[in-house]
Amino acid sequence: MATSAPPEIIVPAKPSSPEVLARLFPGLKPPPSVLAPTRIANNGPDALAALLTALRDNHERSHVFFNRFSFHNHSTHHLLAIYALGAPGPVITAAYELTHLDHQRIAFVAPENVVITDDNFTDYLGNDQNYNAYLDYFHRIVLQPGATIPDIIEKYIFSDYYNIRTPKEGTQQPEMLNRFLEILLHPIIHVGYGAEFGLLGMIAEGLAWTAVHPAGATTLISRLLFTPERTTPLTEALNILSLMLRDTRFFGSRVLDKHEFAAMLESHGEIFNKYAEMWDCNIENQEDLEKYLEEIIFADMLMYGVGSWDGDDAEYRADFFTGHIVTSALFLPSLCAHISRRSQTLLLRAHFLTSITWWVVRGRSPFPVKEFTATPLPPFPNSPSAKHSTTLPGPQPAAASDALPSPNSPYALVPNPWYPILANAIVHPNEHLCKFQRALAHFATLYSHRQAGFVMESLSKDGVDVDPNYAYLDGSVFLRVAWLTSAALGWVVQGETNTGIWNYQEFEQKAYDDLAMLEAQGKA
Repeated sequence: MATSAPPEIIVPAKPSSPEVLARLFPGLKPPPSVLAPTRIANNGPDALAALLTALRDNHERSHVFFNRFSFHNHSTHHLLAIYALGAPGPVITAAYELTHLDHQRIAFVAPENVVITDDNFTDYLGNDQNYNAYLDYFHRIVLQPGATIPDIIEKYIFSDYYNIRTPKEGTQQPEMLNRFLEILLHPIIHVGYGAEFGLLGMIAEGLAWTAVHPAGATTLISRLLFTPERTTPLTEALNILSLMLRDTRFFGSRVLDKHEFAAMLESHGEIFNKYAEMWDCNIENQEDLEKYLEEIIFADMLMYGVGSWDGDDAEYRADFFTGHIVTSALFLPSLCAHISRRSQTLLLRAHFLTSITWWVVRGRSPFPVKEFTATPLPPFPNSPSAKHSTTLPGPQPAAASDALPSPNSPYALVPNPWYPILANAIVHPNEHLCKFQRALAHFATLYSHRQAGFVMESLSKDGVDVDPNYAYLDGSVFLRVAWLTSAALGWVVQGETNTGIWNYQEFEQKAYDDLAMLEAQGKA
């Protein structure tokens, strides 16, 4: 959705004091729960120094969208991901300066110097012109004495008052949970980083970002979660995907683009709501949370990972849109560590509704799990006719004669395929790859032990015709998908050129072309 044109005279936002910046970005806290991702060691204090310098600079310098087409500023997501993967300081600095600074939109004050208060909070929602006005508001919120991340997130994302007010106040409802998952789930990623690393600056930015997102495409979330009238039978997430694949009311295999997301919900929204309502997700304790997190993560892996695969001899599609449902799922554990059981239920159900919608928008790809899991796992070689090799490109060193298990074993050179996958993600210039691979590595840490058939007993209890392909689903899916995604985007750490090939469809290039035309006409 295109944003309104920026003001003719852009007045840069007033910089924060060094003391305020130090309070917003003081350092990093440990992961908030055992379900949240761990961090890999880096080479010393320079890495954190480089990270904090870049986070503070971005906070002062840049707007949340880097152009007028609502393309998100991903710089902090990129930097925090590679820091967590163990990147050294020079790589973090280069990632910021070489892949982000050249195209950022400067932070500017709201037209007519709008000041957001509790009383007028809803008056300026959904307009990116007001980003810095909302950022100033959330600065005051996160820095007030006694403020905590749990209290802030509970109030501004999950409370009834900041979603559906009764009676309605002003011209629009807040619908903050809707906005939290809008435009490819970026606010949940941003606030999720704040929750994971304990960064008040990321919380303030993410909530301001949420406020200036529209609430048009995901308004079904409010109807599903804040006016609940459950009338459907309950079942598990994978069975819901099976039912949706058989549903003739959808568009078949047609692939839609980003701008058709809202139209899809207008025409088929209540169908999505009924399917999302069917998910048997009600979190009352830690065991429930772990169960439903695993459900949603394996469902996301099918929608992106297996859904992007068209056979071993075809280019892996690495769908950009369903990829975001995987990346955003990484932050569900960190967010859930800060919120109540009720809010955990709301969050997971909202994420599931958004995920199945994007999956249908992107063509409702089937899940040939049996064929997908039949190929050899890296580092063992697959068929020479395969589009993507399961061995690393380029010349390989020779293992010593006493290397385990033997010098000729593929394991002697690549004992753990995650190492080259993550090394490639750290230095790859594509800012999405590192976030995605970090998510898959964490999910593999949690669930790679699952053996084929582990879902079948539970699925068969729902009275649904279970897809027989699910009998082949196992914990290797994370490594398989991560390897294929690295191969599709290029093993730059092994000397291959960055391909940048996520399946964007046509809208991304069209948006850039439109912007170039406006710039040529002097109208941008």
